Amino acid sequence: MQELLQLPLQVQATLVAGYLGYTILKRDHRKTEKITDVSMLILVLGLPTALLIQFCKSPWIYLTVLIGPTIAIIWTKGLERLWTTMLHNQHISHRINEGDVWKTLSSDKSVTVTQIKVFHENGNCYCCHDTSEFDRLPFAPFIMDEDGIAFYVTDTFDKMTDQWIASSDVTLDNDSGSMITYFPREDVKRLEMRCKKPLQTNLLT
Repeated sequence: MQELLQLPLQVQATLVAGYLGYTILKRDHRKTEKITDVSMLILVLGLPTALLIQFCKSPWIYLTVLIGPTIAIIWTKGLERLWTTMLHNQHISHRINEGDVWKTLSSDKSVTVTQIKVFHENGNCYCCHDTSEFDRLPFAPFIMDEDGIAFYVTDTFDKMTDQWIASSDVTLDNDSGSMITYFPREDVKRLEMRCKKPLQTNLLT
């Protein structure tokens, strides 16, 4: 860290802009990135800041460190989907998502998940039949990243009895709160999620 602080201010600003953009762009799966890919991505996102600082001597120019995260936000909000679609339509790539089903499901925030079923390696199935029941809770309605998935289990299918059993302790009372259950990715044999597009609200009406 001390070595970074001794670098020229222009280099520091470039790295800050690039790293801020990187943390947004790879927010859900940073653990699986290769160091070479991380370094190149930081440099690319920090390049506009470096160029502007090089040719403009205003003291306000260092606010351009915000360019990196701004580019990352614009990319994740729509440019990435347009780019991937264009490559697919031009028969350059067969990909229509991020190339990893789990990664795609965990990072796509444009859909609303209404029901979740996890088929565990132990043979049981854990289900949240209606995620909207937990919308107002701290971790609602569920959490999913590259490590696993956590949600409020309302029912469990027991392979021994071959029937669904309602979870009596998922919600106790207002003082105790609701219990969320975490499933590591390696323990998930199959994942089923029922999804829908959120309703679009017209702000002009």
